[in-house]
Amino acid sequence: MKKFVTGIIAIIALGWFVVFAVQDTIQDFSENHVVDYFRERPLLLLPVVAIGVVGGLVAFAFFRISPRWQWRIKLLTLGLAGSFVMLAGGYFSFWTAGLSPYFESAIGFHGSTFWVILLSTIAVAGVIWFEFYQVFKKRVYDRDA
Repeated sequence: MKKFVTGIIAIIALGWFVVFAVQDTIQDFSENHVVDYFRERPLLLLPVVAIGVVGGLVAFAFFRISPRWQWRIKLLTLGLAGSFVMLAGGYFSFWTAGLSPYFESAIGFHGSTFWVILLSTIAVAGVIWFEFYQVFKKRVYDRDA
């Protein structure tokens, strides 16, 4: 009975969240005049469509290749993403902490800003590297491909 009640509460909470998310999306869409923007400049819609089509083709091609190559591409992508996040977070933390001799007086040490950048970078990089480790553990050997 307790699991049933917990499930009902979770479903109701999720339902409320979905209703408010859809309502917020509709409100933002109508208030920001997205339709008017693209109606006045229809050529700007072409890059949006191109990104969608190319992304779909890349996803289709990715799932058509062998599991071994999928594993390699996942590792490469996760490794590059983790490295980029660590590098960018370190760079912004360096500048925010005022350690740069070029920009000391303009930025300086802004206490909480530094910690927010540093801790959020560590959190995101940690999640990416954990996913890298999980994919690496599930190695696809030649005999499986």
